[in-house]
Amino acid sequence: MIKLFVFKISEENEDILLDKMSLLSYELIQKTSGYRIKRDRALSLSGKLMLLCFAERFKNDEFKEINHITDPSVFKKEYLSESTVVFGTNGKGYLEGRSDVFFNISHSKDYCVCAFSDKEIGVDIQEIRKIRFDAAKKFFSAKDNKFIFSGQGCDTQDYETLRKINMVWCAKESYVKYTGKGIGGGIKSFYEDFDDMTVRDMKDGKILARLMKFEVDEGYFCFCSNNG
Repeated sequence: MIKLFVFKISEENEDILLDKMSLLSYELIQKTSGYRIKRDRALSLSGKLMLLCFAERFKNDEFKEINHITDPSVFKKEYLSESTVVFGTNGKGYLEGRSDVFFNISHSKDYCVCAFSDKEIGVDIQEIRKIRFDAAKKFFSAKDNKFIFSGQGCDTQDYETLRKINMVWCAKESYVKYTGKGIGGGIKSFYEDFDDMTVRDMKDGKILARLMKFEVDEGYFCFCSNNG
């Protein structure tokens, strides 16, 4: 089971959301306050509030596979999970003492997403943005580049190629967040098969994870990785 909660920041809800900061624990307030830019602070806060307010309820039938939220009034004290949020060495968060709830959070530009599952999970949302094509070709695996460029040169400037680069990057981020190892483990060692929505080992093609794509906004990609 995977359920995604999506919060979109706007000029209308940003200040209302930031007024909800007091719902967080002291430790989480310290983490959130570390963002100097107001929009980034609001995005970070929305992720933590989605986590705390839906962790105990995400399995309820009232919630769909993807749940869009724009009104901060849904974040209420009575919904807060009593579980303590702890962070591993690579920043991956867990609910202390819980083996029935796993989560992961990501944000990009105006959106923050929080994915829940009953198994380990990673999520990433990525605004489709300009990325140097030559850099992508250098850092991605051969199979990634075959999918992206389809024999074209790395100076290709068409939008479809740009979309594919962002698509691959987003899927990769969801996988390394699923493993908790970060991109330091090397992103050339695996590739994404978007035909069967899997992440595979570059050496032997072994399936490492399953991918799920969420349609959040036409200007973004959003992927979850898990072992389901």
